[in-house]
Amino acid sequence: MLGKRKWTSKILSFAVAVTVAVSSMIAAPRPAVAAEGPDIQAPVALLVDIKSGQYLYAKGENDKRFPASTTKIMTMLLTLEAVKSGQKKMTDIVPVPLEAYNIEGSSVWLDPKEKFTVKEMLEFVAVPSGNDASTALAIFIAGSEQAFVQKMNEKAKELGMNATHFANSNGLHHPDHYTTAADLAILARELITKHPEILEMTRIKSFEIRGGKNKIENTNLLIGKYEGMDGLKTGFTDEAGYCLVSTAERGGNRLIGVILGAKSDLQRQEDTTKLLDYGYKNFSFKKVAEKGKPVAEKAIVVNAVKPEVEAAPAQDLYVAVKNGEEQAVQTKYVWHQVEAPFGKGQILGQLQQVKDGKVLSSVDLVSTQEVEKGSWLRLFFRKVYASISNSISGLFN
Repeated sequence: MLGKRKWTSKILSFAVAVTVAVSSMIAAPRPAVAAEGPDIQAPVALLVDIKSGQYLYAKGENDKRFPASTTKIMTMLLTLEAVKSGQKKMTDIVPVPLEAYNIEGSSVWLDPKEKFTVKEMLEFVAVPSGNDASTALAIFIAGSEQAFVQKMNEKAKELGMNATHFANSNGLHHPDHYTTAADLAILARELITKHPEILEMTRIKSFEIRGGKNKIENTNLLIGKYEGMDGLKTGFTDEAGYCLVSTAERGGNRLIGVILGAKSDLQRQEDTTKLLDYGYKNFSFKKVAEKGKPVAEKAIVVNAVKPEVEAAPAQDLYVAVKNGEEQAVQTKYVWHQVEAPFGKGQILGQLQQVKDGKVLSSVDLVSTQEVEKGSWLRLFFRKVYASISNSISGLFN
């Protein structure tokens, strides 16, 4: 009988070891990338589902590239953050410093004598891609271009844009000013989800300023042409090529497309169209878990009054699934080893959507209530009960 117990113990230990090893291999979410996709001519392309964060198509997404004016996505983000925090107001007048007046490249011809609000300057950045407006906003918010660039790099690090470094607020070429399509998708997702009001500006096709003397056209020529397109930012320099970080929404499903290094404006438009069409024609999008709604399984918590603890998603969980592959996607719970006591909102594990061993999307599972530590007497008897149960189980194995 003792021999049996030893063998049982060894088998259980082996099973636990295998389980831990397998869990560690699949616990870290990785974007799901479709093996086949559209015929993209540009060297770099990325298609992302904004709700789940999944990659639906990727080509050279981690290649180091010059971003050109797609840089201004960060300028717009930091400007809107300054407004949201109360540091600035949309109605504040933005001075036009000489640095902005003398800037090269795309411009709305700002003059130091003119007065425009933060909102108007944002429109000058979002629609015609004004380098002068971007520089003016940077100096207005941070005091200097250099100080603003520091904020840009700090924000990039905070967002996990680990392959990005900014050298200016407008995207003019600089050898130390670079990024990747993957990082630009992170940035675009942050701007759109946290500040959706920016889309009211980026969807503008054209407008007039200075009493109708100047007509401003959107540099994104797909606005008004591609169904659901409402942003986000173009870019071009000789070194960067033609770039476009786009976004469109159809049926409540929003996608982000990134094209970098295209040979012409027409090519970036065609590639963007093919990229977004691929997403909408080949994937279905669904919500699989609701924020705050308890999931089917419960977490096992060490030293809790009740060892089984209710958990719920910290956020809504979405997944994008290739048409015809719905049955291959499985729900998986990955629980952490957590010890009581702790308060409401403690992370207990993850809820994952998995296909072929790859995590498509995931969300943290958190406690729905405060969990107290059990008394020493309760915990003592629990251990005794567990020991007796294991011994009895061993007798029949």
